[in-house]
Amino acid sequence: MRLLVFGATGGTGRELVKQALDQGHEVTAFVRDSAKMEGVAHEHLNVVRGDVLDSESVGDAVTGHDAVFVCIGAGPSR
Repeated sequence: MRLLVFGATGGTGRELVKQALDQGHEVTAFVRDSAKMEGVAHEHLNVVRGDVLDSESVGDAVTGHDAVFVCIGAGPSR
């Protein structure tokens, strides 16, 4: 399956990416900061830098995937 993971640099997202790749899935990690994915390399991993608040980039990222996982945490309160 072709999977898209939002929040792939956080704890839950990173573990999901790892397990999905281990199971043979093609994974796209949609991240704010691609530097946080350094050291995570796999032939079936594609890292896309974007902003989840930009509906056009989210729509473009979703296209062509079989499943979408949202692993975005609430973040610190302001």
